[in-house]
Amino acid sequence: MKKIFAIVKYEIANIFLHDIRRGILLIFAASAYLLLFSWLYLFGIVNHIPMLIVDQDNTAISRNLTQKFADSDAFEAVAWGDKLEDVESWFHTQGRHSAALVIPKDFGKKIQTETQSNVMLVVDASNIIVSSNSNIAAFDIVQSFNQEMGRKLIARDVSQVPYLAELRLEPVKFNYRILGNPQLDYLRFFVFGLALIAMQQGILLAVAAAVLWQGNKPLQAEWELKPWQRWLLKSCIYWVLGMAAYALFLNIGSTFFVLPVAAGLKQHLLIGGSFIFCLIQLAGVLAGVCKDELLFTRISVSYTVPAFILSGFTWPLEPMPSWVRFLAYFSPYTYVSEAARSLYIYGYYYRLNTNAALLFAVGLVCFPLAARLYSKRMHRC
Repeated sequence: MKKIFAIVKYEIANIFLHDIRRGILLIFAASAYLLLFSWLYLFGIVNHIPMLIVDQDNTAISRNLTQKFADSDAFEAVAWGDKLEDVESWFHTQGRHSAALVIPKDFGKKIQTETQSNVMLVVDASNIIVSSNSNIAAFDIVQSFNQEMGRKLIARDVSQVPYLAELRLEPVKFNYRILGNPQLDYLRFFVFGLALIAMQQGILLAVAAAVLWQGNKPLQAEWELKPWQRWLLKSCIYWVLGMAAYALFLNIGSTFFVLPVAAGLKQHLLIGGSFIFCLIQLAGVLAGVCKDELLFTRISVSYTVPAFILSGFTWPLEPMPSWVRFLAYFSPYTYVSEAARSLYIYGYYYRLNTNAALLFAVGLVCFPLAARLYSKRMHRC
């Protein structure tokens, strides 16, 4: 027992004292990403999109519509024009990440005579978040305007009270619920995924340093252990610290940014523990065949971004081409990204046990190879 304690003490000293970058990457990479991007996406959705309003009608009805756009949280009327050329000039000069509302002539007259009129929204789609939010907000504003004008027209023509006019105009009232993220908050959607991918990279680099760092000098107590015992002990140390990093960024997210963490301890231990165990074994194998830390870092960094994109976290796996999905299934992150988000938001995931078992199985398969390669590396020291 004293030998094991001595080895653990020596490894902890390496992580937090002799090779401090290892401890920083292992413990704080995920939390650093969480803090950075949580502040970046703090307001959750893009509001106050700059808008140019071109009102060619300039009647009470058209001004009513433009006022609705100006009063909404989604848009901020910052410029006004009276001809279509103003729209082109706006987007060429000041209109980056903005929108333009164009109301044609005879807009009010057509409405009063029960002739359908047109309104055009022009949006800069170089940023799809801006264009998507603009379209949704504009649709809601125009729908509200249509209902208001429809009630007035029906009440005017058939002398109905506004309540009955509303029932005639809307015989079916449509309602919908958005589950999990009702405000379409980008903070809820994105940040935990970035923290997980940062944690993955931190674990990979920290384990690689434990194998490849030139300052590693095995203790005599390590030589007295069998190869699988040495690697198991080292794996346990990094697994415990990895779980600490996992718990840390979850607590930071829920405490300071009110991000949801709905699942219980058992579910988090299952998905987080199996993921971290799998990463440690894969890092051990890869580090065992790399000649130095530089080569390992290049390989792991080149893997990180594709792993995030192909995981289904931002773009669902189902619409991807079959060969892309085939590649995605070789990445451990694919099995944790969707599961983790579902656990955070809903508290459950229908394939939790399956995904955790797959990750754990991959780790078990890699364990003996990682142990053997680490033992060989020790003999070179």
